[in-house]
Amino acid sequence: MHLLLCTLLLAALPPETGTLIIEVQGIEEARGFIWIGLYDSEAHYMVKEKAIVKGYDVTHTGTMRLEVDDLPAGRWAIAIFHDINGNGELDTNYLGIPNEPYAFSRKPPSRWRMPRYDEVAILFRPPLQRLTVTLERWSL
Repeated sequence: MHLLLCTLLLAALPPETGTLIIEVQGIEEARGFIWIGLYDSEAHYMVKEKAIVKGYDVTHTGTMRLEVDDLPAGRWAIAIFHDINGNGELDTNYLGIPNEPYAFSRKPPSRWRMPRYDEVAILFRPPLQRLTVTLERWSL
């Protein structure tokens, strides 16, 4: 009986949350926004309406330290881009190749296709975790 009661109480607790600190390196221009999309599953990956989306003003070049608070524990794929012209979109060329700097929570194995969720996902463990990414421009 006590085991059942403990199990029910634990199931009723809210999920453990924490802060993810993302250090974004390689900022070349002090304008626009850094946009971060956090995806909690393969089914939600790269679906903007299913993501946690955060935007940050870019005020200097080099490195920015960004915080995502109240992030639930679990597996997350994170996509980041520097929206230099401030239009709220990752600009691409006619082939769909990004014209603006971007990064993922893990370096994708290929630049010739969109990385899969499992290739870039990380395990977030509260209360605090740090992640360092470097913005890149697509080139041959």
